[in-house]
Amino acid sequence: MSNIYEQLLYTTLRVECLDKNGNLFSIGTGFLLQRPVAENKIKMYLVSNKHVLCGADSIAISFTKMKNGEAEIGNVVRVPITKIQGNIVSHKDPDVDIAILECTGLFLLLPDQLYFKAVSYDMLATFEEPELSVAENVYFIGYPDNRFDEKNNLPLIRTGMIASHPKYDYNGKPIFIIDAQVFPGSSGSPVYIDLTYENMKNGQIVIGKRNLKLLGIVSATMIRNNQLKSIQTGTKFLTEEVLGLGIVYKATAIKDLIDSMPTDN
Repeated sequence: MSNIYEQLLYTTLRVECLDKNGNLFSIGTGFLLQRPVAENKIKMYLVSNKHVLCGADSIAISFTKMKNGEAEIGNVVRVPITKIQGNIVSHKDPDVDIAILECTGLFLLLPDQLYFKAVSYDMLATFEEPELSVAENVYFIGYPDNRFDEKNNLPLIRTGMIASHPKYDYNGKPIFIIDAQVFPGSSGSPVYIDLTYENMKNGQIVIGKRNLKLLGIVSATMIRNNQLKSIQTGTKFLTEEVLGLGIVYKATAIKDLIDSMPTDN
């Protein structure tokens, strides 16, 4: 499996949120991120949103089974993780919609059984990358409106464009805006920079490549409230219209949260 985009499919997981009775009440997206903490030792994290993880008593995530080191497509392993509330770490800023569940133990318990990929800690963008600018193409991966390839247990990759200048915090918050349709179920989706880009050099367009970077995590979509008035009755109705703009918390906020978590346990 050499195609980078195909590998990215396996970093992303559908997160079923369950109440204390085991009933499903919402579905979101999360992704795996690994961080080296010592020689031959890593920590594995499930990264998602506060509004995805923090209301759940337990979660269930579905992996593709591994066979001979490869994905056994269609063979799905549903893994429940119970009593998560004491183990979720949320960003200290109440307005930053990022939460992380440290899940290293899960992969130690099920070695060589689950096929997955993980985003590397050094893939987190610093937003000091010289090529990073507005109008760049991005990819985000998830389960919009709970739609995905159920038979093969694969999420959907969607595209968009950076709409606000990413080097500046939008309205003073650690977010940027993407021009993309973001639907419920997409919350928690990782957002990656497009590998190809165009640049100007000596007045000519130059096509080049750069390292893959994780820019952030989808949190919400922007909504416009429209007021409709009935001419005959005078009754007013409030409707909501999706603007096609998504809110993304920056990778720097993810890094801040990971850096605050213990590494010695």
